[in-house]
Amino acid sequence: MQTRAEMLWPWWVRLSHWLVAAGVISLWLMSYVWYETDWLHRAVGYAVITMVVVRILLGCLSKVSSARFYLPGWRALRTHIAELRQGHITAHRGHNPFGQWAVYLIWLLIAALALTGWLSRTDALWGEDWPVDLHAALSLSLLGLMAVHVLAVVVVSRLSGQHLLAQMIHGRSAPIKSKSH
Repeated sequence: MQTRAEMLWPWWVRLSHWLVAAGVISLWLMSYVWYETDWLHRAVGYAVITMVVVRILLGCLSKVSSARFYLPGWRALRTHIAELRQGHITAHRGHNPFGQWAVYLIWLLIAALALTGWLSRTDALWGEDWPVDLHAALSLSLLGLMAVHVLAVVVVSRLSGQHLLAQMIHGRSAPIKSKSH
């Protein structure tokens, strides 16, 4: 008899993850593909930073360990690097050490994007190029980090034997099923 898989990611973690991802992708498309969307770009940008703030607040209040935050230290990072070199990663209940630091970096970039986007519209800096240039550079940095995130999900899923994408869809632990001959 098969037991029900353990819940790792509450609905609000998964919802905020996918809404922020959709928002960031939409913002990038508005900037580099679709034009004349200034008001919509601002509205979606403010919605994304609001989702990040809500996610942080809920993460601070959550009793679900995988949804809470931790600061992986050097020992945890060294262990994770050693596992990567060996080609096998211990499955984590929540983010692995690199994944947790990546979450913080993604949120920091989103906050910096919100700040530089807002600054570029203020009267005090109206007509200044540096907030817009910094906003564009941060945007490309976030896009690059998103690409690394997607690649890391694939690699970590393979090395840990956990189907991370499935976990972020249904929230339950999801080992990768091996093919039997």
